[in-house]
Amino acid sequence: MVSDTGHNSIRRGASRRRHIRGAALGTLGFCTRWAVDRHGTGPEWIEVSEVELHLRRLPQRLRGLRIAHISDLHCSSTVSGAYLRRCIERVNRLDVDLVVLTGDYITYDFRGQYRKKVVALLGRIESPLGVYACLGNHDYGLRRLPPRQRASLLRRLTGGMRKSGVTVLRNQSAIVDVEGQPLWLVGLGDLWVDDFRPRKAFADVPSDETALALIHNPRGVEHLSGHEAQAVMSGHTHGSRTAAKPRPPWQASNRRYHRGMYEVDGTKLYVNRGLGRVGRARLNARPEITVFTLR
Repeated sequence: MVSDTGHNSIRRGASRRRHIRGAALGTLGFCTRWAVDRHGTGPEWIEVSEVELHLRRLPQRLRGLRIAHISDLHCSSTVSGAYLRRCIERVNRLDVDLVVLTGDYITYDFRGQYRKKVVALLGRIESPLGVYACLGNHDYGLRRLPPRQRASLLRRLTGGMRKSGVTVLRNQSAIVDVEGQPLWLVGLGDLWVDDFRPRKAFADVPSDETALALIHNPRGVEHLSGHEAQAVMSGHTHGSRTAAKPRPPWQASNRRYHRGMYEVDGTKLYVNRGLGRVGRARLNARPEITVFTLR
Protein backbone atom coordinates (compact mmCIF):
# COMPACT_ATOMS: atom_id res chain seq x y z
CA MET A 1 0.00 0.00 0.00
CA VAL A 2 1.35 3.42 -1.00
CA SER A 3 0.88 6.28 1.49
CA ASP A 4 -0.50 9.73 0.59
CA THR A 5 3.05 11.02 0.86
CA GLY A 6 4.17 8.37 -1.61
CA HIS A 7 1.36 9.24 -4.03
CA ASN A 8 2.28 12.94 -3.81
CA SER A 9 5.92 12.11 -4.50
CA ILE A 10 4.94 10.04 -7.56
CA ARG A 11 2.74 12.87 -8.86
CA ARG A 12 5.52 15.43 -8.35
CA GLY A 13 7.96 13.17 -10.18
CA ALA A 14 5.56 12.72 -13.11
CA SER A 15 4.93 16.48 -13.20
CA ARG A 16 8.67 17.21 -13.34
CA ARG A 17 9.13 14.71 -16.17
CA ARG A 18 6.30 16.32 -18.16
CA HIS A 19 7.84 19.75 -17.56
CA ILE A 20 11.27 18.60 -18.76
CA ARG A 21 9.70 16.98 -21.83
CA GLY A 22 7.74 20.13 -22.65
CA ALA A 23 10.77 22.37 -22.18
CA ALA A 24 12.95 20.15 -24.36
CA LEU A 25 10.41 20.02 -27.20
CA GLY A 26 9.73 23.74 -26.91
CA THR A 27 13.42 24.61 -27.13
CA LEU A 28 13.58 22.56 -30.33
CA GLY A 29 10.64 24.53 -31.76
CA PHE A 30 7.62 22.34 -30.92
CA CYS A 31 4.99 23.37 -28.36
CA THR A 32 3.03 20.67 -26.54
CA ARG A 33 0.62 20.57 -23.63
CA TRP A 34 3.46 19.43 -21.34
CA ALA A 35 4.78 23.00 -21.38
CA VAL A 36 1.83 24.24 -19.30
CA ASP A 37 0.71 22.77 -15.99
CA ARG A 38 -3.02 21.98 -16.06
CA HIS A 39 -3.64 23.68 -12.71
CA GLY A 40 -0.94 26.34 -12.78
CA THR A 41 0.59 24.96 -9.58
CA GLY A 42 3.34 22.70 -10.92
CA PRO A 43 6.54 23.37 -12.89
CA GLU A 44 5.86 25.10 -16.20
CA TRP A 45 8.02 25.99 -19.17
CA ILE A 46 5.70 28.86 -19.97
CA GLU A 47 6.37 31.96 -17.86
CA VAL A 48 3.83 34.43 -16.45
CA SER A 49 5.66 37.78 -16.26
CA GLU A 50 4.16 40.34 -13.84
CA VAL A 51 5.13 43.86 -14.95
CA GLU A 52 4.29 47.19 -13.28
CA LEU A 53 3.70 49.64 -16.10
CA HIS A 54 4.34 53.22 -14.96
CA LEU A 55 2.69 55.70 -17.32
CA ARG A 56 2.76 59.47 -17.37
CA ARG A 57 -0.46 61.37 -16.64
CA LEU A 58 -2.32 58.18 -15.76
CA PRO A 59 -5.83 58.96 -14.42
CA GLN A 60 -6.57 57.63 -10.96
CA ARG A 61 -9.34 55.30 -12.15
CA LEU A 62 -6.91 53.51 -14.48
CA ARG A 63 -4.38 52.86 -11.73
CA GLY A 64 -4.29 49.20 -10.77
CA LEU A 65 -5.89 48.04 -14.03
CA ARG A 66 -4.51 44.62 -14.97
CA ILE A 67 -3.97 43.71 -18.62
CA ALA A 68 -2.93 40.26 -19.88
CA HIS A 69 -0.87 40.32 -23.07
CA ILE A 70 -0.30 37.28 -25.29
CA SER A 71 1.28 37.13 -28.72
CA ASP A 72 2.46 34.83 -31.52
CA LEU A 73 0.28 31.78 -30.97
CA HIS A 74 1.41 30.36 -34.36
CA CYS A 75 -1.29 27.69 -34.43
CA SER A 76 0.21 25.12 -36.81
CA SER A 77 1.67 21.64 -37.05
CA THR A 78 4.43 22.62 -34.60
CA VAL A 79 2.14 24.24 -31.99
CA SER A 80 -0.56 21.90 -30.74
CA GLY A 81 -4.14 22.92 -30.07
CA ALA A 82 -3.94 21.23 -26.65
CA TYR A 83 -0.98 23.44 -25.75
CA LEU A 84 -2.77 26.63 -26.80
CA ARG A 85 -5.92 25.58 -24.91
CA ARG A 86 -3.87 25.22 -21.76
CA CYS A 87 -2.24 28.61 -22.37
CA ILE A 88 -5.67 30.23 -22.64
CA GLU A 89 -6.88 28.39 -19.54
CA ARG A 90 -3.80 29.80 -17.81
CA VAL A 91 -4.79 33.33 -18.90
CA ASN A 92 -8.33 32.76 -17.63
CA ARG A 93 -7.02 31.85 -14.18
CA LEU A 94 -5.21 35.18 -13.88
CA ASP A 95 -6.92 38.08 -12.14
CA VAL A 96 -7.00 40.52 -15.07
CA ASP A 97 -9.45 43.12 -16.36
CA LEU A 98 -8.52 43.15 -20.05
CA VAL A 99 -6.73 40.91 -22.57
CA VAL A 100 -4.71 42.15 -25.58
CA LEU A 101 -3.23 40.10 -28.44
CA THR A 102 -0.43 41.20 -30.76
CA GLY A 103 -0.59 39.03 -33.85
CA ASP A 104 0.72 35.94 -35.64
CA TYR A 105 -2.16 33.68 -34.69
CA ILE A 106 -1.25 31.13 -37.40
CA THR A 107 1.81 30.02 -39.42
CA TYR A 108 1.94 29.30 -43.16
CA ASP A 109 -1.74 28.39 -43.28
CA PHE A 110 -2.36 27.63 -46.99
CA ARG A 111 -5.92 26.30 -46.73
CA GLY A 112 -7.24 28.10 -43.68
CA GLN A 113 -7.51 25.02 -41.43
CA TYR A 114 -5.48 26.56 -38.63
CA ARG A 115 -7.37 29.82 -38.84
CA LYS A 116 -10.53 27.91 -37.95
CA LYS A 117 -8.80 26.24 -35.01
CA VAL A 118 -7.28 29.43 -33.60
CA VAL A 119 -10.57 31.34 -33.88
CA ALA A 120 -12.24 28.69 -31.71
CA LEU A 121 -9.37 28.88 -29.22
CA LEU A 122 -9.50 32.68 -28.98
CA GLY A 123 -13.22 32.45 -28.30
CA ARG A 124 -12.35 30.71 -25.00
CA ILE A 125 -10.66 33.80 -23.56
CA GLU A 126 -12.52 35.30 -20.60
CA SER A 127 -12.05 39.03 -19.99
CA PRO A 128 -14.36 41.44 -18.12
CA LEU A 129 -13.45 44.43 -20.33
CA GLY A 130 -13.02 42.53 -23.57
CA VAL A 131 -10.32 41.12 -25.85
CA TYR A 132 -8.51 43.39 -28.35
CA ALA A 133 -6.09 42.39 -31.09
CA CYS A 134 -3.83 43.62 -33.87
CA LEU A 135 -2.47 41.55 -36.77
CA GLY A 136 0.96 40.04 -37.40
CA ASN A 137 2.82 39.33 -40.63
CA HIS A 138 1.82 35.64 -40.77
CA ASP A 139 -1.87 36.51 -40.48
CA TYR A 140 -1.85 38.18 -43.91
CA GLY A 141 -0.76 34.98 -45.64
CA LEU A 142 2.28 34.10 -47.71
CA ARG A 143 3.28 36.64 -50.34
CA ARG A 144 3.55 33.97 -53.01
CA LEU A 145 -0.16 33.17 -52.73
CA PRO A 146 -2.47 34.94 -55.21
CA PRO A 147 -3.66 38.29 -53.77
CA ARG A 148 -7.30 37.23 -53.90
CA GLN A 149 -6.57 34.08 -51.90
CA ARG A 150 -4.54 36.03 -49.34
CA ALA A 151 -7.35 38.55 -48.90
CA SER A 152 -9.94 35.78 -48.53
CA LEU A 153 -7.90 33.95 -45.88
CA LEU A 154 -7.35 37.19 -43.96
CA ARG A 155 -11.09 37.97 -44.03
CA ARG A 156 -11.83 34.48 -42.72
CA LEU A 157 -9.42 35.00 -39.84
CA THR A 158 -10.51 38.50 -38.82
CA GLY A 159 -14.21 37.75 -39.36
CA GLY A 160 -13.95 34.60 -37.26
CA MET A 161 -12.11 36.43 -34.50
CA ARG A 162 -14.81 39.10 -34.36
CA LYS A 163 -17.55 36.45 -34.19
CA SER A 164 -15.63 34.87 -31.29
CA GLY A 165 -15.74 38.15 -29.37
CA VAL A 166 -12.31 39.56 -30.24
CA THR A 167 -12.16 43.21 -31.33
CA VAL A 168 -9.67 43.27 -34.22
CA LEU A 169 -7.99 46.67 -34.67
CA ARG A 170 -6.40 47.03 -38.10
CA ASN A 171 -5.15 50.63 -38.15
CA GLN A 172 -8.06 51.47 -35.88
CA SER A 173 -8.70 52.60 -32.31
CA ALA A 174 -11.27 51.66 -29.69
CA ILE A 175 -12.32 53.04 -26.32
CA VAL A 176 -12.43 50.80 -23.25
CA ASP A 177 -14.66 52.27 -20.56
CA VAL A 178 -13.09 51.77 -17.13
CA GLU A 179 -15.60 53.01 -14.56
CA GLY A 180 -16.34 56.02 -16.75
CA GLN A 181 -12.68 56.68 -17.58
CA PRO A 182 -11.70 56.13 -21.24
CA LEU A 183 -8.69 53.99 -22.09
CA TRP A 184 -7.78 54.07 -25.79
CA LEU A 185 -6.43 50.97 -27.52
CA VAL A 186 -4.85 51.52 -30.93
CA GLY A 187 -4.11 48.55 -33.20
CA LEU A 188 -1.67 48.94 -36.11
CA GLY A 189 -1.32 46.81 -39.24
CA ASP A 190 1.97 45.04 -39.87
CA LEU A 191 5.18 46.72 -41.00
CA TRP A 192 6.49 43.85 -43.15
CA VAL A 193 3.39 43.76 -45.34
CA ASP A 194 3.23 47.56 -45.74
CA ASP A 195 -0.04 47.85 -43.81
CA PHE A 196 1.21 50.20 -41.07
CA ARG A 197 -0.94 53.38 -40.95
CA PRO A 198 -0.40 55.28 -37.68
CA ARG A 199 -2.07 58.48 -38.93
CA LYS A 200 -5.26 56.55 -39.67
CA ALA A 201 -5.04 54.48 -36.48
CA PHE A 202 -4.61 57.49 -34.17
CA ALA A 203 -7.01 59.81 -36.03
CA ASP A 204 -9.68 59.79 -33.30
CA VAL A 205 -7.41 59.55 -30.23
CA PRO A 206 -7.30 62.74 -28.09
CA SER A 207 -3.78 63.80 -27.20
CA ASP A 208 -4.66 64.30 -23.52
CA GLU A 209 -6.05 60.80 -22.87
CA THR A 210 -4.30 57.51 -22.13
CA ALA A 211 -3.58 55.39 -25.21
CA LEU A 212 -1.89 51.99 -25.51
CA ALA A 213 -0.75 50.78 -28.93
CA LEU A 214 -0.80 47.17 -30.11
CA ILE A 215 1.93 46.61 -32.72
CA HIS A 216 3.13 43.16 -33.77
CA ASN A 217 6.64 44.21 -34.83
CA PRO A 218 8.35 46.27 -32.09
CA ARG A 219 10.19 48.35 -34.71
CA GLY A 220 6.83 50.03 -35.28
CA VAL A 221 7.49 52.17 -32.21
CA GLU A 222 10.02 54.11 -34.30
CA HIS A 223 7.22 55.28 -36.62
CA LEU A 224 4.93 56.84 -34.01
CA SER A 225 6.41 60.33 -33.99
CA GLY A 226 3.61 62.84 -33.52
CA HIS A 227 1.17 60.23 -32.24
CA GLU A 228 0.33 59.92 -28.56
CA ALA A 229 0.91 56.41 -27.16
CA GLN A 230 1.99 56.08 -23.55
CA ALA A 231 2.99 52.46 -24.12
CA VAL A 232 3.38 49.96 -26.97
CA MET A 233 2.77 46.22 -26.57
CA SER A 234 4.37 43.99 -29.21
CA GLY A 235 5.69 40.51 -30.00
CA HIS A 236 7.21 39.07 -33.21
CA THR A 237 10.75 38.33 -31.97
CA HIS A 238 10.13 35.22 -29.80
CA GLY A 239 12.81 36.60 -27.51
CA SER A 240 15.59 36.10 -30.06
CA ARG A 241 18.30 38.76 -30.23
CA THR A 242 19.14 38.02 -33.87
CA ALA A 243 16.88 38.01 -36.93
CA ALA A 244 17.27 36.76 -40.50
CA LYS A 245 16.19 39.28 -43.10
CA PRO A 246 12.95 38.26 -44.90
CA ARG A 247 14.42 39.22 -48.29
CA PRO A 248 17.89 38.96 -49.92
CA PRO A 249 20.54 39.37 -48.69
CA TRP A 250 19.70 36.74 -46.08
CA GLN A 251 22.33 37.48 -43.42
CA ALA A 252 21.27 37.72 -39.78
CA SER A 253 21.25 41.02 -37.91
CA ASN A 254 20.92 42.05 -34.28
CA ARG A 255 17.52 43.34 -33.19
CA ARG A 256 17.21 46.65 -31.36
CA TYR A 257 14.31 45.30 -29.30
CA HIS A 258 14.01 41.58 -28.68
CA ARG A 259 12.42 40.99 -25.27
CA GLY A 260 11.17 42.82 -22.20
CA MET A 261 10.84 46.55 -21.49
CA TYR A 262 12.40 49.46 -23.38
CA GLU A 263 11.85 53.20 -23.47
CA VAL A 264 11.88 54.80 -26.93
CA ASP A 265 11.58 58.60 -27.14
CA GLY A 266 9.52 58.71 -23.95
CA THR A 267 7.24 55.78 -24.92
CA LYS A 268 7.31 52.49 -23.01
CA LEU A 269 7.77 49.48 -25.29
CA TYR A 270 7.26 45.89 -24.14
CA VAL A 271 8.28 42.94 -26.34
CA ASN A 272 6.47 39.73 -25.42
CA ARG A 273 8.32 36.46 -26.23
CA GLY A 274 5.14 34.84 -27.61
CA LEU A 275 3.40 31.54 -26.92
CA GLY A 276 4.12 29.55 -30.08
CA ARG A 277 7.09 28.59 -32.19
CA VAL A 278 7.69 28.31 -35.93
CA GLY A 279 9.68 25.07 -35.86
CA ARG A 280 13.04 26.69 -35.06
CA ALA A 281 15.11 26.14 -31.94
CA ARG A 282 14.92 28.95 -29.34
CA LEU A 283 17.46 28.95 -26.54
CA ASN A 284 16.80 30.83 -23.28
CA ALA A 285 13.45 32.16 -24.54
CA ARG A 286 10.56 30.58 -22.68
CA PRO A 287 7.05 31.31 -23.99
CA GLU A 288 5.39 34.13 -22.09
CA ILE A 289 2.12 35.52 -20.80
CA THR A 290 2.63 39.11 -19.64
CA VAL A 291 0.42 40.72 -17.00
CA PHE A 292 0.69 44.51 -16.77
CA THR A 293 -0.53 46.48 -13.78
CA LEU A 294 -0.99 50.15 -14.69
CA ARG A 295 0.62 52.59 -12.23
